[in-house]
Amino acid sequence: MKINRREFIRYAALGIAAAAASTFAVRGVPLLFRSPGVSFRLAITEAMAEMVDHTLVYHWAFEDLNHPQHLPQLPGPLLQMVEGDDITLYVTNNLPDVHGFRIPGVPGELGTGITIEPGEPRTISFIAPEGGSYMYLDHLNAPVNRVLGLHGPMIVLPKYGNTPYSRPTPNVQRLFDDLGTADHFPGEPWKPERTRVWVFHSKDPRFNEMAQRGEKIDATRFKEEFLPRYFTINGESGAYSSHNHSTTPEGRIGQPHLIRIMDTGMNADSPHIHGNHVYLLSRRDVEGTLRVQENVLLVDTFTDEVAQCMDWLLPLRRPPDIPGDESIPLRDLIPEELAMTLGGVSQSPLMYPMHGHNEQSQSAAGGNYPQGMVTGWIVTGDVDGVDFPNSEPQEMGGPPETH
Repeated sequence: MKINRREFIRYAALGIAAAAASTFAVRGVPLLFRSPGVSFRLAITEAMAEMVDHTLVYHWAFEDLNHPQHLPQLPGPLLQMVEGDDITLYVTNNLPDVHGFRIPGVPGELGTGITIEPGEPRTISFIAPEGGSYMYLDHLNAPVNRVLGLHGPMIVLPKYGNTPYSRPTPNVQRLFDDLGTADHFPGEPWKPERTRVWVFHSKDPRFNEMAQRGEKIDATRFKEEFLPRYFTINGESGAYSSHNHSTTPEGRIGQPHLIRIMDTGMNADSPHIHGNHVYLLSRRDVEGTLRVQENVLLVDTFTDEVAQCMDWLLPLRRPPDIPGDESIPLRDLIPEELAMTLGGVSQSPLMYPMHGHNEQSQSAAGGNYPQGMVTGWIVTGDVDGVDFPNSEPQEMGGPPETH
């Protein structure tokens, strides 16, 4: 039996625990995989989430009923599947008002959105659509319900091929064919488990407090008066999002990673990555239309749009800002530097930041810098398969005292 909200509101679990596509690894995808059926059980509920400055903020949230902990999650649980999977989705609304569920880009009623009455369980069966990045959300009273926490990522792998897409353009196909085979991409091809999801979000706690009091929130007022005070990646900010290995791509040189970016907040951001440029592979607009790039741009900064998705390929090339002969392996070129520890901090692995060029998004609580939308990526070893000294990853991440 659910506990009444007036008696108890649980804390939220922040972050995407499976963002490295660990479920795909467990399910043993090669891309030719097809499962007999996949089911997801979600509940629409509420929770308190602790921000980077220890402030507790009320949210609406999705709860993964397949997970033994049964904690609400911000963002919602990562839904993973392969194109053509038979999917059964159970969604129950445990809040006192009507809510919705929509996955733009999925054919049928899920693509346009369904409504769920208070206390109502809904069962939806569908075939997993074409490969790509998707966002699920509560589309009612837009954008209020989405921004107050009812959103999450969905990943679909194609049945065939070596790219993330069922219908790659010729240039995207050529890029993935070159990985690990062309001189300019030494190393390995892309593997689905080398994937990270970055869900960008912004929060104005004033409206969250209104929802906690049970007040109706007018969407027009919300859009006119929204003033973000917290900016998160996968529900975390600052040091927590920067040191969470489910968020930060990491690997040896020549182990390319796919980064699936989704903006569920109220602010377009311009994420900027150091150390490597990235390839812009695709964009999905607010109505769910996927556009795989005909012209694959090589960028270090690119603006995401609100309620949309875009995919990056991080090649994990040898960073060009390291001086020296490129024919000499890094572990031979700078062995002393890689093995050094300065002030108790190991100088390897090599770490590079990702931050937003929207300066406000780097702050928290109205000015706490750099505790906003920041993270990074990590080079743990060389292209020949040798790890740098002292580069064993440490389990980090998760905000303080998350329950």
